[in-house]
Amino acid sequence: MELDHLTLFSQIVQAHNINCLLVDRDFSNLYKADMELRSKLYSNYDYARLRDTILKHCRRGELLKLKDDFGLILYIFPLPTDSLAQMGQAVCVIAGPVLEAAPDPGEIQKIMFRKKLPDSLFRELQEFYSSIAVPPELKSLESTLITIADHLFGEAHVLRSYPESGDLTLESPSQFQALNDAPSIAINTIEERYEVEDQMLEAVACGDHMKASRYHSLFKTYRITPRTENALINRKNMLIILNTLCRKAVQKGHVHPYYIDELSTQFAIRINQSRSMTDLDAIDNEMIHKYCLLVRNHSMKNYSRLVQRCITYTDFHYAEPLTLSFFADMCHVTKSYLSNLFRKETGNTLTDYIHTVRLRHALVLLNSTTIPIQVVAASCGYSDLNYFIKLFKRENGISPKQYRVQMNRNESALCIKKSPPEPLP
Repeated sequence: MELDHLTLFSQIVQAHNINCLLVDRDFSNLYKADMELRSKLYSNYDYARLRDTILKHCRRGELLKLKDDFGLILYIFPLPTDSLAQMGQAVCVIAGPVLEAAPDPGEIQKIMFRKKLPDSLFRELQEFYSSIAVPPELKSLESTLITIADHLFGEAHVLRSYPESGDLTLESPSQFQALNDAPSIAINTIEERYEVEDQMLEAVACGDHMKASRYHSLFKTYRITPRTENALINRKNMLIILNTLCRKAVQKGHVHPYYIDELSTQFAIRINQSRSMTDLDAIDNEMIHKYCLLVRNHSMKNYSRLVQRCITYTDFHYAEPLTLSFFADMCHVTKSYLSNLFRKETGNTLTDYIHTVRLRHALVLLNSTTIPIQVVAASCGYSDLNYFIKLFKRENGISPKQYRVQMNRNESALCIKKSPPEPLP
């Protein structure tokens, strides 16, 4: 198997927010297999038992599923012997750890009792478990791993679990007493979570929806410790926090507070009015999308104060009689200076921008109301109906009346499509 295939395999696994470890032939990096849990818990811990298990039970053509007594699941593929040289002396690939389900506080306490861990480590372990991926369907993940391995490793694979029943203990009895004085199990997890959060918000501030969505998906794999026993309230609290974070990120993206407050209020009302998890399910993804869209449509990050002032005034006073002369007087500059500056920074003339804003609002009114077209024109700052129709047709290819008729037809067709069929006689 070529190195590029192995890189592709790692990328596919990591796209599921699951770690992928290429184990060195001397097993020197095996401590990363359990996210360094045991190396942080125990002093001078070595991974000999895990190494011996891999050497004894990891067979070519098999996906070895190994579950330990911390509840961590590892999926292990051996690499073909003839490929070791080009793989940098790697011996196997480990995907994981993952969990079958996120352990609740009672289950964590049972694990701690079984492992003879002090109560002081409860919060650390809780944070640790919050960083481990919980696939929606474990069997689906396993099928995906096998299919990928079949294609990339060039041979068929089957799943084999070890041990067949129960969980594997990877510590010797003496190591149960050799705890580190102050093991920092969760500190890296918390740091990673905050780093992912920063990356997500930075992408939102730039209006980069694809990047923001990717980091948001990764961020959701960190299951933050619940603040209350009510799952619905916890979910609402997390969405309220996300709404606040996105609002501040968009503010850094130089969007006017009016637009931020409008969108933030809409989401706050939806969150507050939600009565079930189903009501909340789509809100976070929609939130990321709309805040990114807000930056792309209304960011003034690269504009001078003068141009920002003209844009903001136009956005909120588009129905007023706006001209280049009006803005030049308002900003105490000459018309030629303002015109050249606005075109240089935005790529459009100030007059064109005024028309763009007005026509955008005209579309909203034509879509959402039945008021006469002459009233639509006046509401958008056009006293001359014929001039409004001319500009609208130039921008949209059809007249305002034709546009409204077309929208009504589309809506009617959608309603007919959604209507249930009549019962047979």
